[in-house]
Amino acid sequence: MVPWKTLFVGMALLLSALLAQAQNVMQRVPVQSVPAAREAVVGVSAAYLRVAADYESALETQELMGTVVKILETDRYWCRVESPQPYTAWCTDRTLVLMTADEMEAYKAAPKYVCIAPISRVLEKPAKDAAQLCDVVLCDHLRVVFSECGKGSPSAEQVAACSKKNARPLTKGKYAAVLLPDGRQGWMLKDELMGEEEWLAQGADLRKADFRTLAPESTAMPEKVADADRVRASLVSYAKGFLGTPYLWGGMTPKGFDCSGLVRMVYLRYGIFLPRNASQMARLGREIPLAEARPGDLLFFGLNGRVTHIGMYVGGGHFIHSSHLVRINAVGYDAPDAYENWYKFLFCRNILD
Repeated sequence: MVPWKTLFVGMALLLSALLAQAQNVMQRVPVQSVPAAREAVVGVSAAYLRVAADYESALETQELMGTVVKILETDRYWCRVESPQPYTAWCTDRTLVLMTADEMEAYKAAPKYVCIAPISRVLEKPAKDAAQLCDVVLCDHLRVVFSECGKGSPSAEQVAACSKKNARPLTKGKYAAVLLPDGRQGWMLKDELMGEEEWLAQGADLRKADFRTLAPESTAMPEKVADADRVRASLVSYAKGFLGTPYLWGGMTPKGFDCSGLVRMVYLRYGIFLPRNASQMARLGREIPLAEARPGDLLFFGLNGRVTHIGMYVGGGHFIHSSHLVRINAVGYDAPDAYENWYKFLFCRNILD
């Protein structure tokens, strides 16, 4: 039997160690000294942005790895950030990477890959059985690694030098080297990556109306998209790949979508930026009769003129949307697979041509 004195001493030492650990954790929290309006980069596959600085607070939206956000204020280990969606909400400091002004300049200038796989992994080594560094999701951004730029995070000068020399990205077999926002180097399958310039070129003409810079009340009209029929077919084909994905309020990744999150990410896969919410998307493009809808056009639902739901027309009298899960329903009232809330249909909009 353990003597009471020995047991008491052991418990005291354990308590002391736990208190010391808690103090160390608090000391590691970096955001309390962060100046207002400082920029940071999302460092995880998807940062969860909440209404308030609390894990039990409602999820407002998500922001993707590699996105630059502005820190507006802090509360313990929470940061209130302004994202390019545009959105303002709270996320934890551990999902962000703080950089100096020089580091941020170099980060923004660095060539990047875009993840085009719904969900993937960054590995420590270029081998399928290598340890995982982190997960990544659709449209996450990761910096390209050039062998000529040296190890770690290159400076702005090194990035410029590599660009001038037309340096080749570092690859090995089926894998390409990538640089995470926090400076760690890893490897991803090359066929799950696309160069950022190529990615943007898919919706190149729409760059003239960059929705990332629009205020929520904006009514800007997009320019026509080159080869719109090809884009429309691609949008529908890709959206169908998410059938059965569960609904998640505030969700904007293949792990879970809300209605506008699904539409936004399908368009984003092809380099086309849309605002985050259905009510914002409802101001884009031009309204068209439902009978004239083509694949890729957007259907809006709500009551008393207020938009509360969105879907995308896929052709053949059907549309895809996230409601309970990603599914396809018929337009109108009569079909066996009609949407149970079709009575809330408001209008249809063409935002492509």
